[in-house]
Amino acid sequence: MSVWVDRWREFIQKTSYIRHLKERNISNDQFWREYDVYDEILGLMDYPGKVLERTSFLIHPGSTVLDIGAGTGAFAIPLSRTAGKVIALDPSEHQLQVLTRKANGINNIITICDTWPDAEITERIDYTLAAYSLFHEDILAFLSRMIAISHSGVFIVFRADPPDPLNDFAYGPKPHLDYRCLQSILREMGHDFDIELFPRDYRLPIKYVLKQYRYSERSPDEIVEYLRSTGRLDEEMKVRFQSTDALLYTLREAES
Repeated sequence: MSVWVDRWREFIQKTSYIRHLKERNISNDQFWREYDVYDEILGLMDYPGKVLERTSFLIHPGSTVLDIGAGTGAFAIPLSRTAGKVIALDPSEHQLQVLTRKANGINNIITICDTWPDAEITERIDYTLAAYSLFHEDILAFLSRMIAISHSGVFIVFRADPPDPLNDFAYGPKPHLDYRCLQSILREMGHDFDIELFPRDYRLPIKYVLKQYRYSERSPDEIVEYLRSTGRLDEEMKVRFQSTDALLYTLREAES
């Protein structure tokens, strides 16, 4: 097993939201129900923004897209305007219910409540997409099935920048990985993916930031004071963030 695969497993165990499920003994669905402002926060983060525009441009009109970890539909809903069909897969029924409400009147989105890579998919898939949803310790199994099931292409969206210093303040130092780990694993698997980077600058009201860091051992007052002392909290009580999304993708001619 490669060093990159080992590092990925450690990263998921120690830094992803999956650790909260284990530590708090809650289900995936319960986690997202408690985080009921998630969809609202996404809208304020200018996400998915340019990376969505690029992905939409690259898929063929009328194709079938499998959105793995679709969440509340950040990609699934807008991609449905180009794709012939979007299959939105997510382990949280709550997230899919939000997606369904938002997609009212859109009839080419199918939702499946299940986990990847174990989900049963019977339809022919042209493209697979996983945007910040690779929360699986067995990354080889995750990526292998994504690639195997896709006839026309694979899209992966993951972070491209160092961790926000607020993370270390709130939770203590944790392992960090970015898209280059996935790129290295894919190369070891024999796949060269194209890479494009898309920066985002945005501000979040402090109430949403505190919701994001609700499991921190730091108190809300400590987090507010940290943000104020580092010059990131403005007079409107909004916090400045900078983030860069990496789009990893490979395209090939569809098989007949």
